[in-house]
Amino acid sequence: MLWKIYFWAMLVMLIASMFLENEYGLVGTVIGIVSMIISIINTVGFYGYVYKKQFFSKPFWKIIFLITVIDLIVTTLYYGFEDTAGQGELIFVTAFTFIIMYPLLLGLYRYGFQKQNLA
Repeated sequence: MLWKIYFWAMLVMLIASMFLENEYGLVGTVIGIVSMIISIINTVGFYGYVYKKQFFSKPFWKIIFLITVIDLIVTTLYYGFEDTAGQGELIFVTAFTFIIMYPLLLGLYRYGFQKQNLA
């Protein structure tokens, strides 16, 4: 049940982030656009994990998991260096981001790397 609540909360945040205007405008930077595309794909994978549906193949989700981890690191550091005043703030923002994203990463990892009975 908690997985489903987390999934829907993340979906709402994803949809909201698509339409919120930031200091770069609605389009944003290239890194923001690429990150949004990756977020949409990993949300589909997380949906598959939570609701036990198989989309695409296991190797595809293994690659998506690795891309998601890299994207998370790059975007956190990129926007963290841009928006924070000091090193302490950057560490806090990075730790907070990874705490919030940990269930998504765990779900994607399990979806791609562990054997499950999926419909």
